[in-house]
Amino acid sequence: MVETLKSWVEVGLFIAVLVTFFGLVARSNVRAARVIGWFSIAWALTIMIIEGYGWYGKGDWIILPARQFWHEIDRGSLSTFESIIEHYFPLGLSDLAEWMLDWPAWLVLGIIGLGFLAYDHVQVVHSMTGRRPPPLWKRVYTWVRQAIREQRTS
Repeated sequence: MVETLKSWVEVGLFIAVLVTFFGLVARSNVRAARVIGWFSIAWALTIMIIEGYGWYGKGDWIILPARQFWHEIDRGSLSTFESIIEHYFPLGLSDLAEWMLDWPAWLVLGIIGLGFLAYDHVQVVHSMTGRRPPPLWKRVYTWVRQAIREQRTS
C-alpha cells in the first residue's frame, strides 16, 4: 500500500514538473522548447552520422534502436519509464511505447525534436499581438515582386 502510494506521488510530481516546465516555457521569452528541439535534432543527426561512418567502415548499416541508445545514456531512467508505462497506463499504450523503443534512435529523437519545435512555433504564433502574419506563399510572392521591381529600376 505504501509503495503504491509512493509511486503515485512520484508520478504526480513528475507530471507537476512537466506542467510547470511547459507553463514557464509558454510564458517566457527564453523559448526553451526551441533549444530542446534543435538539440534533439542535432543529436539525431549525430547518431545518423555515426551509423553512416560505421557503414562506411564495416560495409554494414547497423541501426541503433532507441531502447539501446537510452540504455547506454541512462539505464535507471529507462527502467523507470518502462515500469511506469507497464503499471499505470493501458496495455495498448504500453505496447505502443515498447514498439517505439524498437525504432531507430535517430528517428525517435527527430520526432521528439520536431514536436518541441512545433510546440514552440504554436506558442510564438499565439503570443504575437495584432493580426497573424501573411502565409508563406504571399511573403514569397511579395519578395519576388519587389526583387523584380528593383531589377527593372537598376
